[in-house]
Amino acid sequence: MHFAKLQASGNDFIIVDNREGELEVFINGIDVEEFVRRVCNRNRGVGADGLILIEHPEDPLNSFRWRFFNSDGSVAEMCGNGSRCAVRFCYEKGIADEEVSFETLAGVIKARVYEGGRVVRVQLTPPSEPSEKKLKLNGSVIEGVFINTGVPHFIVPVNDIEEIDVVGLGRRIRFHGEFEPKGTNVNFLEPLGADTIRIRTYERGVESETLACGTGATACALVSWWKGYINEKPVKVITKGGDVLMIDFTEDFKEVFLQGRAVKICEGTIDPEVLTS
Repeated sequence: MHFAKLQASGNDFIIVDNREGELEVFINGIDVEEFVRRVCNRNRGVGADGLILIEHPEDPLNSFRWRFFNSDGSVAEMCGNGSRCAVRFCYEKGIADEEVSFETLAGVIKARVYEGGRVVRVQLTPPSEPSEKKLKLNGSVIEGVFINTGVPHFIVPVNDIEEIDVVGLGRRIRFHGEFEPKGTNVNFLEPLGADTIRIRTYERGVESETLACGTGATACALVSWWKGYINEKPVKVITKGGDVLMIDFTEDFKEVFLQGRAVKICEGTIDPEVLTS
């Protein structure tokens, strides 16, 4: 089965053109979730943070519909970095033009490609209203802000982001009872200037720290504006991987944009043997 692998800000994704149902034929009765876990495994598969299936849209006015899976096989409503990779893939395959709209569980997402697809600007769905929360955790209290930017995020401001135990603390917050039943992504945020922040993310579904998270970067930028940590935009978000994402938005948060590079890594075929290994 043919696939492509792309990355955006260090988040890497396997993308399959499934418009003709190639996946269902290939897996031959195996659960899609199990297939995703096997192929995304970095030791026994191709290796990726997630897998994206490109399918025909329900509304012909849209370019395509996607199904997005985290590396553990779980389904996510939205992924900012994944969306940029999917748009580049579809643009290069002639599935989408420079102006793109595609269907996700979070709603219809609009995007535009630049530099021949190498840079993608995505307009995300409007976020939820930010809400401050205090979490009781192992005898201490963690203060932060919850916001949903297509998927849920809990934002924790810190003074020195390099000293944070992102995996240990992030995992405890991710599974906190406040966010049951599905849990939340967790971001640690350090303001650096009037328009710049640095973040680190524990990503739900990957269940570890990732080099970047597009919806998490967006969530951190919006919360930073809402809390007054920054006062200029677009906001430059420096990710764990060192890439800079640009987040712009209207002050009422009704229009939110994520922009950054989408990079092609490789194309190839997946052998059926991966299903038995």
